[in-house]
Parts: sequence; C-alpha cells; structure tokens
Amino acid sequence: MNYQEAIEVLFTKLPMFQRSGPAAYKVNLDGTRAICDLLGNPENDLKYIHIAGTNGKGTVAHMLSAILQTEGLKVGLFTSPHLIDFRERIRIDGEFMSEASVVKFVESYQENWGEPSFFELTFGMALEYFKSNKVDIVVLETGMGGRLDSTNVIPTAEVCVVTNVGLDHQQFLGDTIREIAGEKAGILKNGVPVVLGKMRPEAQSVVLERAMKTSSDMFYGKEVPEGLNSDHSPFFEENAATAFETARVLNLNGLDLDPELVVKAINNYRNISGQRGRAELIPSTSELGSLIVDCAHNYDGIKGLMSSLDGDLHIIFGAVGDKDPTKVLSLIPQGSKMYWCKADIVRAMDVDILSQYGESLGLNGNTYNSVKEAVFAARTATANIPEAQAVVCGSVFVVGEVI
Repeated sequence: MNYQEAIEVLFTKLPMFQRSGPAAYKVNLDGTRAICDLLGNPENDLKYIHIAGTNGKGTVAHMLSAILQTEGLKVGLFTSPHLIDFRERIRIDGEFMSEASVVKFVESYQENWGEPSFFELTFGMALEYFKSNKVDIVVLETGMGGRLDSTNVIPTAEVCVVTNVGLDHQQFLGDTIREIAGEKAGILKNGVPVVLGKMRPEAQSVVLERAMKTSSDMFYGKEVPEGLNSDHSPFFEENAATAFETARVLNLNGLDLDPELVVKAINNYRNISGQRGRAELIPSTSELGSLIVDCAHNYDGIKGLMSSLDGDLHIIFGAVGDKDPTKVLSLIPQGSKMYWCKADIVRAMDVDILSQYGESLGLNGNTYNSVKEAVFAARTATANIPEAQAVVCGSVFVVGEVI
C-alpha cells in the first residue's frame, strides 16, 4: 500500500463529517474507546492541554504548540479540519506526520478497526503516533463540542481551555448559547485548572458552574501581553491573551516558561506551528490584487472579520448546504461585491441558491463555476486599486481550495 491508497481508505471508507455532514456525527464515545482499546490505550500514556471553543481554539492550539516548542519541549499537535493535506491534523514540533506512518497505521489496523468514523480513527492514529514518538505533551483541539467529542476520552489534562462560545453546529450541540456552553464545558476534568477566553456572560456562567462541580481553579485570558506584533487577525490579541494565560497556568503547574520567549513564540506562531488560512494575506502581483484568506464561517467569526475590514470589499464566498447562511450573510456590508462559489465537496451549497440568499439581503454579485474562477475574477477586479480588497470567507473548504 502506498500513501495515496492509504488516504483513499480513510477518505472513502469511513463516515467523514467534511464529506457527509451529520451522518458522520456520533452521539457517544464508544467508537473512540474501541479504537483506543485496539491501539493499546495510548491515551493513558500522554500529557495534554485540552482546548474547546467555537472560534479561536485552533489558533490558541497553534500558539501553545509554538510556545512549548520554543521552550524546547517535543510537542504533539492535533487539530481539525485540514485545509490541503490530511497530515496537517497530526504534527510534532510543527512537522506533519510522515506519509510512511500513515501507511503503516492503515496497514496494521485496517482489518480490525471495525466501523469508526473518520474523526474517531484519525484521533486514534494521532494518539498512537504521539506515543510512539515519545512527545512531552500533546496540544489537543476538540473537533466539535466537547462532552461527546472523541478527544474527551483522555483521562486528565495539565490544563483545559475554553476559548469562547457562539452559535455553530446547533443541530448537534443545542439551540442556545447556554446549551452549547454546556457541551464545550464537558472537557473540564476533576481538579484540572481551566483557562477561559473572552466569552458571553451566559456562556461563562455555565462553564463556571461546571468548574465548581469538577473542583477546577479558574483563570481568565484577559491580559494582552506587552510586545505583541500587529497581526491581520481581528482576534489575534484575544487569542494571544488566552494562550499567554495558559502558559502562566502551566508555570504554576511546574513548568518554567520564560514570559519573553512566550511572547516571541506568539508573535511568530504561524511560522513555528505552520497554521494557515486564518487572516492570511496573499500579496498582490502586477496583475492581481492581494487576497485575505480567512476560515471565518459562523456568526462570530464573520462579524469579527468584517469589523477588521474597510474600503471597497470584493468577497469570495461559499457555504455548506446543511446550514442556513442568512445570519452570517447579514453581517457583510451592503455594497460589497460578491463572488459566489462552491467548494468541490458534496456538502457545498449550490451557487444559485447561495446567491439567492445574498440577493434577499441586498448583496449582489456573480456566480462562478469554481473557486479558482471566483478568486481570479476578484483579484483581477481589485488589481492596482488601493482602496479595494479581495477577501475569502464562508467555508473552510473554500479556503482550502484557495490555498
């Protein structure tokens, strides 16, 4: 078996949320526990930082990975979804899991792994890879929610982090902020300290209530550290404050992280950890305008992104078909030129339907047969016009194609 054959097994034989949406969601941890049992329970032999939240959890995870790497620790990082390469999900010290290791895992366990979901199996793959490579600590981002997320099979953690709580994945997590907060707070563990990012009061009260039940000390990511560089992300300072506070809590637990090195790592986290697609600026050329690429796709994410932009906006937008985009689209400034497109996945919303949603809100533009055509049209239209800015948002799948 070669790498492409192994990837085919993972992508086509397992229920995958990226591809099939709700059909891939599991309402218990039984499948994950079965995979862990098959692998010899590697989850019991690792140390973790466990991170949940609606927005920001991936960026905070990358920041913490960068901080710990800078301090000389060997760091496993598990995040999702991937944008281009499956191996983005599983890294050690910023380096992707090797193709050979993916092949070895599939060959070794395929006959006995039963019927797990894509996420259940790939989380197990990450645990086995981290254990076999003897990492010092794993930075673990939940996939969705927390209480029933596959990552919640871990027995304990050094610290738990909840970045924020917003409305997303309501069909699985609940219709209200309080219900969703309850699911996110499900990662809290007995006696394990908790760092809270900036969040709505009704969400914070739910997490605090859970922390009392688990006897968890509470810490708040409010202090924006001195010495931060400017960043294109509207949430950079907020996420940096959460990561900085988490580093401080780790010091209380026995680590010796230098605050100055922590700030340097945060400033350079993208280069150290390899994160892409979050307020990423692709420079202009003589014929094409610059492009801001951002994975913002839910209400809070789009609201923050739009608040950071000004001028003549040219927005390349795609969405998935199992979500109503009305609330998100209502945040886009009137007068923006829209470039409606569809990612190359089954779940993607048809561009004609998407444009109808937009037109009902006064957002006008053109539809395109591919993401590539939409991006080319927008960058051509904004070339050499200083006040014009092309922006990609609305779907992580569109962002992946753009990159």
